[in-house]
Amino acid sequence: MTEQPGLFEQPDRPAPPPPHDPGSRPRRGERWIRTVVADLHVVDTRALRDAAHHRLSSATVVELGPAGPDEDDQLDPHDEIITSNAAAVRWWIEPTEGLWPQLAEALRIDAVALDATDEGPRHVRVEWAVTVRIADVHPVRQHAHNPGEPPGRSGGSFADDWNRAADPYAPLAGLPGVTWTPIAVEVARRGPR
Repeated sequence: MTEQPGLFEQPDRPAPPPPHDPGSRPRRGERWIRTVVADLHVVDTRALRDAAHHRLSSATVVELGPAGPDEDDQLDPHDEIITSNAAAVRWWIEPTEGLWPQLAEALRIDAVALDATDEGPRHVRVEWAVTVRIADVHPVRQHAHNPGEPPGRSGGSFADDWNRAADPYAPLAGLPGVTWTPIAVEVARRGPR
């Protein structure tokens, strides 16, 4: 015999959705940060380090001023790449890869952070963060929309829209000599305007 609710018993109802927070809508001038973490398994050390040397050699270097006393003790970047896989990853990865050109009119970069550490002979943990200021949220939404959905009406949060518009793991695309596993992607508002 199947169980039926009693005369005064109510069937279980799904939990109501959380109330909409009007302050959660992104606004022009707000700062947001996206932090990405991945584990890399180095399958070809030489390919990784050669690619890092090549990228470093073809990069434009910006001098920010005279070297301080601590900077005199640092290794030359090419020598640093020879010392570890993590150093090669740090010199190869560009954390803003995938944001340009499609989001150039929407987001202004405030800060970029990158760290990579050797966790073992062939294991590197890499983490990067990009802090942006919203110039115009509409291009982010337009690039994030799904086919069959009107452009600019993604319905998701800014975090979801940003992740759909610009792949968080795009900086790892084409990195030679490694396989990688995504670990975490976090997007958060970064304080007041």
